[in-house]
Amino acid sequence: VEQPVLSAMSEGDSAMDVAAGDEITRSDSALRANIKEKGANSYYYAHAKPPEIPAHAKVVSGPGLITGGPPELISRDESIDKPAGKPRITVTKFSWLDDGDKVKIYVEEPNFLVAAEGDLRVTFDTNEFCVEAEGADRIFVLQVEALSHSIVPEDCKHAIKKGKRLTVTLKKKVGSTKWYDLKKKS
Repeated sequence: VEQPVLSAMSEGDSAMDVAAGDEITRSDSALRANIKEKGANSYYYAHAKPPEIPAHAKVVSGPGLITGGPPELISRDESIDKPAGKPRITVTKFSWLDDGDKVKIYVEEPNFLVAAEGDLRVTFDTNEFCVEAEGADRIFVLQVEALSHSIVPEDCKHAIKKGKRLTVTLKKKVGSTKWYDLKKKS
């Protein structure tokens, strides 16, 4: 197998000088075999001839121009170099129930429940709520934004039955309103 020899173009070289030294002769490739067998009727006909590079072609380099070669560092974002905190896992498996003047959300995911026994933070707002359970190696987050109707944040609560379920109870602002969806439709 004959491998191509690639050379770097230095300033002052013309593209033709470099192309002459970079002849690729991979005669064993399927592409070359197809071209040799079928000629002008080859599927790869466009690849049959080496590219024609004009003798007057010139490589222009300088700041802001991409001319090949190894990557160059443009800038460094300090936040990337800092070690990341615990990964945040979004909780997507939960159930909910319209229960008269309340709406109840149930989470039974085992890893979430283990984390919830440690550090559990629950926040309520007029149209959303968020539950964060911080475990030893990750943070589980259940956040529902744009609830289908308004709630009374100060009357909302949560309870956890160890190893079984977390229940979040939302107090409806208008108790008689039936909730057919937990979230507003976009």
